[in-house]
This record gives sequence, structure tokens and C-alpha cells, in this order.
Amino acid sequence: MSPSYISLIESGRRMPSEEIAQTIAERLGLSLHEFGVVASSNPDDRADLVRRLVVARSARAEGGFEFAAEELVALVGEADALGEDDVAWEAWWELAETYRDLDRPGDRDAVLRRLLDDPLTNSSPRLRARVAAAIAELAQCRGRLAEAVRAGEQAVAAAADLDAGALEWCRARLALIAAYTARDDLDRAAEALRDMLDRLDELPTDRLRGLACWAAADVHLATGRPADAVPLLERAADLLPPRADLRQSARLALATVRVRLATDVTMDAVDELLGWTRHAFSLVGTDADRVRLSAVEATALARKEQFDLALARAAEVRPAPGLPPHELAECLLAAAEVQVAGGRPADGEKSCRRAAELFDETGAHQRAARAWRTLVDVIAERDGR
Repeated sequence: MSPSYISLIESGRRMPSEEIAQTIAERLGLSLHEFGVVASSNPDDRADLVRRLVVARSARAEGGFEFAAEELVALVGEADALGEDDVAWEAWWELAETYRDLDRPGDRDAVLRRLLDDPLTNSSPRLRARVAAAIAELAQCRGRLAEAVRAGEQAVAAAADLDAGALEWCRARLALIAAYTARDDLDRAAEALRDMLDRLDELPTDRLRGLACWAAADVHLATGRPADAVPLLERAADLLPPRADLRQSARLALATVRVRLATDVTMDAVDELLGWTRHAFSLVGTDADRVRLSAVEATALARKEQFDLALARAAEVRPAPGLPPHELAECLLAAAEVQVAGGRPADGEKSCRRAAELFDETGAHQRAARAWRTLVDVIAERDGR
């Protein structure tokens, strides 16, 4: 029994099983009754907990997120009280995933941090890697890039002895690569990515292989090599088909458009891909997805010198639920370029300034510096007119 587990029992946050309670009582020279634990007289309690966990998972899979959350909140309390620690852990994890579905990042963060301190998590490298990777992903979505890097590094350290066929090994590295890339630590991102790509065929699922290719493309784009990103995105598209996850596939298509716009490519190919992405987002997209789409469409329309339409799309770039601050900053920079090219330098200056501020706030200092330099150029061009 670890000191942390004893501490949880003392604070009332964990009810020990009968066997553990008996052991502690004997060491204290007390009876089980004097220790304050009464064993459950119902041998079917665990089976009932497991049944309810399955029901909650099924409800979540069918989109019944509110019902699943309510059932899981009740379930974790009862599992804790009965000392069914493994069932409680699974229920807590499922609750964290349900809060993600419900777009409740604060609640999800609280559950994940509770799981990070759980004795079962600390006793299992797999579980610790899983929770730390989830914390890294959530921190990045909330614009807390330094925290995302720290949690990603913890996840990778926890998964160090696992092989590449373990889901936790893959997820830990993907979370860390994404955090490094978002924070402009591109040398470390490339180093972590190299290890993953060297073992790409060992990864356990097509989805993880596709996400690894996508992560590599992001690194190439961030380092100014969009042409190298194109074949990786094409392979990712083969591994992440729309039938598996339409929203993810649409986001990948939008990332592909962004990369292609940075290369010498015909606009016909871009327009076709944008049309498909627009249709997919009309079915399954979020407000954040539509802001990302508006920024890319504005760039594509400006490339064709359709500035009225491009400026209208640029005006749609604004904060949205679920859009990380550093991603909003990227969209604002794209909008600023369109606004300046379309004859609205004042709007471009405003967008560029806000992008630079957001990059600074999230710790993406290299991109912040580039945004500030762009702002200086915009002001100089405006004053020179």
C-alpha cells in the first residue's frame, strides 16, 4: 500500500476494500468495525457497477452524453464507497471522455487531474501515460502550451518502457509532438517525430499511423517545407477515411488545402477540396471548424483576386468555442494578409496585432515575433500610401 493511497483513505476520498481495511485495522490493533468499515453484504454489487458502466459507455457511443455523464457521476461515487477501485478508475476515465464530448474542458480537466493522483494511475505506466497525454491534449486546446509540453513529456517518460505497438506509447508521443509544434520547439518536435516515423509500421492502428503522418506534415509546414508535407497528408488521408470519422477527415482536408496554398498548385484542386470540406463541416463541423474554414477560404479567394468574397470570409474570423488561442492567432494572421491585399490595411493591422498578442499569451514566442514583424510591415505600408 502506497502512502498516497493511505492519504486518500484518511481524507475520505477513497473507501478501502474489505481486505485492505482488514490489513490496516490489524496493523492499528483495531477490529474492522472499530476501524469504521462495514463490508458489503451484496455479492452482486460489483456486477451491477460493471453493468452500469457498460450502459453509460453505450449511451455515450450513441450520443447520449448528458445521460452518460449523470450515470457516471453517480457510478464513481458508489464504486469508491464499495472499494471497487478498478471500476471507479474506468468510470472516472469514461467521465473525462464524456466531458470532452460535452465541450466542458474545466470539468474534464478536474477529472483528469484527479485521475493523475489516483494510486492505480501511479501504479501503472500505461495508465499514467494515458492520463498525462490527455492532460497535454487538453492543455494545448486551452492555449496552455507550456503545460501541454510538461504533461506530454510526463506521458512519454511514463510510456518509455512500452513498445510502439502500445496505444499509450503512440498517444504520448503524438501529444508531445503536437505540443512542441504549437510552442515552436520544432527541433524537439522533429526529434520526437523521427522516432515515431521510424516505427510507423509497428503502430497498432491505421488511425494512429494516419495521425503520425499528419503530425509530420504539421512539422514540415512549420519549418517552411510545405512540399514535403504533401505526400504525408496524402498518406494520412488514405489512413483516415471519411467513413471512419467525417469530422476528422474534413479537418485533415482543410490542413491539406492550407499546405497546398503554400505550394505551387492549381486552384482547381484547392477549390474541389474546399468544396468537399465545406459540405462536411455543414454536417458535422463546429463553430471552431467554421472559423478555420473561413480563414483558409479567404486566402484561396484572395489568391484568385476575388477580394470582395475574400474580405467577407476574413471578417468571419473571430473567437469561437473550442478554438485554441494559438489557432485563432493563425487564422487572424491569414485574415490580416487578405485584408491588407484587399485594401483594408486598418483591419489588417488590427487582426495582426491581436494575433501577435495571442501568440505571446500562449507562449508561442517565435510566431509572436514573426507576427509583430508583420505588423510593423503593415503599418509601414499603410503610412507609405
